Amino acid sequence: MDYRCPDCGSNIAKRRLSETVLVGLEIECPHCKNVVRHNIHRIEAGIVMLNFAAIVGLAAIAYWLQSRDLVIAAVGAAMFGALALPLIERTYLRHWPRYASIASATKPQRGDAG
Repeated sequence: MDYRCPDCGSNIAKRRLSETVLVGLEIECPHCKNVVRHNIHRIEAGIVMLNFAAIVGLAAIAYWLQSRDLVIAAVGAAMFGALALPLIERTYLRHWPRYASIASATKPQRGDAG
């Protein structure tokens, strides 16, 4: 992943979770003080959703069947999801920009009234 600020180009990879506004997934660049948002790729969102569905599905079936093996499978699915995201970030999404500028998204387009 490319963790540079889209506005000033400084590396903002080492941000604390407490500095992130979790509702909008927005942070402030410590160098240029512009607010940027997390740029989440569709593959990341898909992996999280599929992993969550697999964990909930396996856990529900394990509860219904009272199966310890399915509980272990649900824990394995959780560990697989925790491992899959960093691997995809380092391989497939290597050049994907982690942050996107909010200012460019809110600029009025040419020809817009207002």
